[in-house]
Amino acid sequence: MSKTIDILASQMHFQFSIYDMMAQLIYARILYPCSKSKTVSAVFPHLYNSVPISEDQVYDGCAFIGESYKKYIELFNHCYEQYYRRDFGKVFFDCTNYYFEIDLPSEDKQKGLSKENRHDPIIGKALLLDADLVPLAMQMYPGNESEKPYIRKIIEEMKQRYKVTGKTVQVANKGLNCARNIYAAAKEADDGYIFSKSIHGRNLSAQEKIWVLLENDKNVFQDYTDDNGKVLFRLKSCVDTFSYKFKETDPETGEETETVFFGKGKTDRILQSGSCKKQKAEILRMAEKASNYATYKKMAREDLGDSAKYIKVINKDKNGKKVKPIMEIDQTKIDEDLKYAGYNLIVTSELAMDPLQVYNTYHNLWKIEESFRITKSYLDARPVYVQKKKQSTGIF
Repeated sequence: MSKTIDILASQMHFQFSIYDMMAQLIYARILYPCSKSKTVSAVFPHLYNSVPISEDQVYDGCAFIGESYKKYIELFNHCYEQYYRRDFGKVFFDCTNYYFEIDLPSEDKQKGLSKENRHDPIIGKALLLDADLVPLAMQMYPGNESEKPYIRKIIEEMKQRYKVTGKTVQVANKGLNCARNIYAAAKEADDGYIFSKSIHGRNLSAQEKIWVLLENDKNVFQDYTDDNGKVLFRLKSCVDTFSYKFKETDPETGEETETVFFGKGKTDRILQSGSCKKQKAEILRMAEKASNYATYKKMAREDLGDSAKYIKVINKDKNGKKVKPIMEIDQTKIDEDLKYAGYNLIVTSELAMDPLQVYNTYHNLWKIEESFRITKSYLDARPVYVQKKKQSTGIF
């Protein structure tokens, strides 16, 4: 690997080894996460068998890697595959973002929906794992773009690169669950999917909401317990035909088209006892917080946070005439959220897959989520101080 990396960098005539720089940055990040400036001055000299590399050389090297980072990912994959065989039967996908401590957006650093609920410019990162939960591909994207199209892009590139002709089951969370992604997986790519689905909001039909709570002779829960007989979660499933539709705009002509399609799928409903108690306690806490805001003037969404959804503002009378805003607690919303607390939905195209297998497969997404947490906390990858696009991409 070291020889290949240095051959790729030979065109730049660097006075240092790109491979040595990468190795030292990785070791330094694990041992003592800090800024690039401090890494060079305070950490590099103490690494075993380290070579002298300046701060400017680090920035130049990271910019070089960032310019063609997919080549390096492909190289890492090639080296991995010399010892292990890839399993493309299932792939796991998730996204996160990192914030920059800068005032104004620039290039790919744009203001968007931050995972940390911050208002700083952010950059998005999509990560794809194979069936053995080994990283397979990565994609950086502007912070103001939706993450939903990137599951299609990254999986299509992966299948073309590795000439994958068989079926791949795509596993992702509810943030990636949309009609366009289901159509791309089941219809365009002839793949399968396992997505979670939100119980709240407009995405769940009235019929599905009834089924979620339904328990009778035809809708039987299977209890799953630990070694002591304590119920960990309950599971039931059903097979049905679902209708989907989505709109797309042609980037060249601006013409908008609507696609409607039907797909047979299976829905698994999971009730987790520990999660149920935790969610109910959180709902009651937010409702109590919302009740403290008795007047319109006191209300500020930044103070309320998620509790804002339990406040109803009435600014029109029965005749539609504008009146002074009246604050009310939305008890109907509170009761509905308490009713569905602890329930999770998973939708899949894999009709032959056992419900427990579907649950366990989806649960493997924790590997990506855990890697994001470690990167942001222990490895201190946020905030990002490097501002040039190539440099920040190379660092990630």
